[in-house]
Amino acid sequence: MSPVLPDLPGNGALTALLLAVDPHGLGGVVLDHPHHEQARAYQQRLHAALPEGAPSRRLPAGITADRLYGGVDLATTLATGRLVAERGVLAAADGGVLVVPMAERLAVAGRTALAAALDTGSIQVAREGIAETHGARVCLLLLDESVEDELVHPALRDRVAFVIALDGRAMEELRDMDAPEVDRQWRQQVRDARRRLPTVTVDDGWVRALCETADAFGVDSVRAVLLALRCARAVAALRGRLAVSESDAERAAQLVLAPRATRLPVPPEEAVDTPPPEPPPQNEATPPEPEPPDESADPGEPKAHGGELLREAVASALPAGLLAQLLARAQAGGSAGRVGEETPNLLRGRPRGARSGLPRGGARLHLLETLRAAAPWQRVRASSPAKPLPPSRARVRVRREDFRIRRFIEKTGTTVIFVVDASGSSAIHRLGEAKGAIERLLAESYARRDRVCLVAFRGSGTEVILPPTRALARARRVLAALPGGGGTPMAHAMDAALEQALAARRGGSAPLVVFLTDGRANIARDGTPGRPRAEQDALAGAARLAQQRVASLFVDTSPRGDAMARRLAEAMHGRYVRLPDASAEALGGLVRTAMVLANGEGG
Repeated sequence: MSPVLPDLPGNGALTALLLAVDPHGLGGVVLDHPHHEQARAYQQRLHAALPEGAPSRRLPAGITADRLYGGVDLATTLATGRLVAERGVLAAADGGVLVVPMAERLAVAGRTALAAALDTGSIQVAREGIAETHGARVCLLLLDESVEDELVHPALRDRVAFVIALDGRAMEELRDMDAPEVDRQWRQQVRDARRRLPTVTVDDGWVRALCETADAFGVDSVRAVLLALRCARAVAALRGRLAVSESDAERAAQLVLAPRATRLPVPPEEAVDTPPPEPPPQNEATPPEPEPPDESADPGEPKAHGGELLREAVASALPAGLLAQLLARAQAGGSAGRVGEETPNLLRGRPRGARSGLPRGGARLHLLETLRAAAPWQRVRASSPAKPLPPSRARVRVRREDFRIRRFIEKTGTTVIFVVDASGSSAIHRLGEAKGAIERLLAESYARRDRVCLVAFRGSGTEVILPPTRALARARRVLAALPGGGGTPMAHAMDAALEQALAARRGGSAPLVVFLTDGRANIARDGTPGRPRAEQDALAGAARLAQQRVASLFVDTSPRGDAMARRLAEAMHGRYVRLPDASAEALGGLVRTAMVLANGEGG
């Protein structure tokens, strides 16, 4: 008599058990915004269900290449005089779990290495005189601790089966499974499932049904269907079956396909009223009635409506508001300026390994990497007849080609420079729009490393009302009372905008200049009134902005649009928008969209 198997737990605990059944095949899981206690509980449950002795390692977001892949064991190599290699984190985690905190900030090298390990189950080390291949069949636990919509990179999300958020019920199930008797029972069931998994089969009908379901919900990746098939086989093995059944396929579709959905399936077309078919002639034979379905068929074989069942299962598992969020993100054209671009730097930023080079021009020597590059050649250099040194002075022979200098990665945000026309009778309205937009952008800017600056021009000159800042309280105090009235010194405004943009660029930020004006310049650069000279000076200033490749947005606030405003926008190679009745919401949306251009072209 077969043992009575416990009911499968909810999605949170179930994914941990399924990963223990097929760790490398399913790839891993993305935990969406987990608390420390949630991440720890999930990791403990997953590790407890894995085979005894399975390793567990952590992968920092800023890990260096030698720690990731492995490299020269510097101490042993220098002590013995022969090249000795050490394994990296990926090889050390072979057959176990690799925890990646802040996975959304993982560097390109880290993402590439993890993707290769998931694809091939191994890594190749070819550096510093080492040529080795190590097993790296890892199961990833990616902790998505992002702010706003900064997500784990699609290359990693596409290669792991599950994306889940641990709620209160999931935490209760994880805690209940820690009870000794329950833990013992699940461990035995997972061990049996691992032995059973290679013999579990999937009918072709369920393969078609999963492909149709993925297509209906806008899941374009083929990997998602393959992971769903693996998940269905793991569910069947966990339940003691040798063939995937309807319930196994439904659970796999809910766990793997539902979090990847990007649209709702197209509803079936309603039946159109048509006249009943004419009866066949009397002299023709009546077709035989269809045979009744075979009740003795295999319960694991999909029925004709298997695709519909899976679509219903996926629809029931969709998180509330998921599709609305995806649609809003697609319409917004991405997350503009969310954290800034990563740019290499030799002088400042976060450490990110080393590269060949000489320590000059401010670059700093990376001593350990220099010694590591020189270590493999010590025996050859010791036997070289050229310029032998006494043993007391020839401990480590370092040559010019061994020098390594430190590399840094700097995250650059966006500095939005508002240049507001404070002249004329409508200045109060324009300043009110700028105030509202600045306050909205400042409230969102801290996590994105963005800053805002306000330059007002009127009379015969300009004034930097608000220097570049992320301090919302300070900005509100400065914006509370802004002056208005006077002429329109557009040329001075262009010069001030260029000065602020270049200063932001020197500080490592991508500048975006936003002009809020009707474009009717009437004060020349030398302070004399007169529209022709003022317009000529303004166009010259706009050309200098274009020459410095400063991203810009020109918001024309005139009631019907002004020809001079269009000419200025074209001269500065900026985007022209006519917005006579601008609101703070509309202006803020325009600026967020323009941040994409600033991050792409700035610097």
